[in-house]
Amino acid sequence: MIEIKNNELNHIAMIMDGNRRWATERGLPKMIGHTEGGKNLKKIIKACKKREVKFLTIWALSTENLKERGPEELKHLFSLFEKLVTYLGDFNKNNIQVNIIGDISKLPLSTQKKLLELESLTKNNTGMIFTMGVNYGGHDEIVRAVKKIIADKLSPEQLTEEKFSQYLDTAGLTDPDLIIRTGGAARLSGYLPWQGIYSELYFTPTYWPAFSEEDLEKAVEWFKQQKRNRGK
Repeated sequence: MIEIKNNELNHIAMIMDGNRRWATERGLPKMIGHTEGGKNLKKIIKACKKREVKFLTIWALSTENLKERGPEELKHLFSLFEKLVTYLGDFNKNNIQVNIIGDISKLPLSTQKKLLELESLTKNNTGMIFTMGVNYGGHDEIVRAVKKIIADKLSPEQLTEEKFSQYLDTAGLTDPDLIIRTGGAARLSGYLPWQGIYSELYFTPTYWPAFSEEDLEKAVEWFKQQKRNRGK
């Protein structure tokens, strides 16, 4: 059971943007940007664990990415997702549970199998929940939630905000306290639209492969300076 502390930074969500631009500016193939971004993710997971963050949620592939990116780039991304299983020892050593959100039914079967295997083999870990959005989109998530509600034949009287949240991919997680987007864009692009209404938003021009533990610390210090009224 994850212990939640009120008014503290329990949940960080991230949009890992800028992999391809990082590679292009260095005269490298775009695929290298994704590879280096994957290596950096491992470092940031450890940095969040060290800070005792309870939930870390990252956006690895959007529904738009799956439709718009070329087959070679997608193949490379799928291979990186499948290699996450090689981190199993690290996840278990650090007591990290892996959680996958998004519609992974549209991914290659081998990728689905590896992601589900990682979820299963870490499900009893209680130190931190690492959630990865794969073929995730906020609109798609809400539409899928509504379809489940219809299938369950809930009446209007039964449907509350709390009940609706239970049908989202993130059911069981707290809402993010801080959303960080790397790469320079100041928008959420459909990331966690229901869950992020009271999240503090931190945008940095630093590309994801270059986003360091020091950059994370800057974001955390910025978060601490924010006055969180939550509508009060």
